[in-house]
Amino acid sequence: MALRDDGSFTKSAPKPRSIDTAAKRSKLPARKNPYWHGVSGGRGGVSLGYRKGARSGVWVAKVVIEGERVEERLGPADDDGPRDGALSYPAAVAAALEWSKRQVAVVEAGKGAEGGPTVPTVRAIIEAYSERRMRVAAGANCSSAHLLRHLPADCELGRVKLSHLTSKHIDDWIEKLARAYGKDGQPAAVAPKLSTGTLNRLLNDLRAALNGAVEKHRRQLPGHIPAEVKTGTRTRAKAREDLELVEGGRMQLLTDQQIRDIVEAAFSVDEDFGYLVLIAASTGARYSQIARLTVADIQVHRGRILMPSSRKGRSRRVRPPAPVPVSFDVIERLTPLLIGRGGQDRLLMRWVQKHVGGAEKWVNDHRRPWGASYDVRHAWAKTVEAAGSPEDTIMYALRHSSIVRGLIAGLPVRLVAALHDTSIRMIEEHYSAYIVEMTEDLARRHALSIDGGPGVQAAE
Repeated sequence: MALRDDGSFTKSAPKPRSIDTAAKRSKLPARKNPYWHGVSGGRGGVSLGYRKGARSGVWVAKVVIEGERVEERLGPADDDGPRDGALSYPAAVAAALEWSKRQVAVVEAGKGAEGGPTVPTVRAIIEAYSERRMRVAAGANCSSAHLLRHLPADCELGRVKLSHLTSKHIDDWIEKLARAYGKDGQPAAVAPKLSTGTLNRLLNDLRAALNGAVEKHRRQLPGHIPAEVKTGTRTRAKAREDLELVEGGRMQLLTDQQIRDIVEAAFSVDEDFGYLVLIAASTGARYSQIARLTVADIQVHRGRILMPSSRKGRSRRVRPPAPVPVSFDVIERLTPLLIGRGGQDRLLMRWVQKHVGGAEKWVNDHRRPWGASYDVRHAWAKTVEAAGSPEDTIMYALRHSSIVRGLIAGLPVRLVAALHDTSIRMIEEHYSAYIVEMTEDLARRHALSIDGGPGVQAAE
């Protein structure tokens, strides 16, 4: 209460809640309106907000420019500890300030364009495209952010205006591209060239952004610009070294015993993770498919799992789930997940831990479905170590091994592709070497025998 000049009392403004640590934020009640904290410029300047949800919170930024209030979602808060995509308080402050600078720049650019339309630079086009993609992705990982990292503000391609863009600008930029970070996330000592697959994904985003800008500014652009964009962002063919990398390094195959050891090790590390690895090993499905399984997708009496279709490709048509037969011992091991649960419940759940007490004190807080693929990173590393597998073994090796196992068993390529929700062309392109090498016994049955009898197995 505050005392007025006339002697009466009035309510004082509520004390702002502190949001700078996860412990303080955990005590805040959930509400739709963010808890705001000014970070620059005083009243009407840049503010950082924390919107508390039922389970976790997100950071939002706010700025008032010439009387107009603008808000933007920055990303999830690190309430559950450090993880990919989560922002700490200092990181959120920095993101809010950077975002506010871009908003001011947009307004100033608009003032300069009042006398006539202006054509943006390639960097400005990519920034606008990335912001739209991030809004649609609702804070999830977005490939356009990867493109921005390879197109800094001082890059020659980034500085060129769309009206002056040529395919040579793009070709010169591609020649200088290299990975800034190694597979371990640390800065690379020697920056290697990007693989053709990574390059084509960057070009897909660049093409989409430029085509949108060409359509928007078509009245101010020369007629040849669409052709320059098409030529410069064309899909690049795989180089020989890319194919050698796939065949010699990334295509990891595991024996059946190695897979069994990995499954048992996963259960010893974390039972929830063990069920996920069990399904990955027995079906060869992608993580994103397995995470979307429901209780009803486990058909106990038919000995199969209805695997949701992948979300790869451009088609928006929803495809029905594919029935994948599995052994009955796998079904039996999954049975505890089905007891007392509804058919539409997510099959696989995991604990979310929260930080309490000392620096090393973490306790189970609540359960939720598996989320982004980085959720399994630490559990997989522990599993590989516990199983005694090579330390560079990736979880995708379970899928590679499942595909090759089907091919060795003599299943038609079309059936193997259908069971693994992929195309025949992909199987033939990436697994042809293994088909020839690992099916020699099948081919030898049809070999010509000089003696006129059945084919004799060659000596090892």
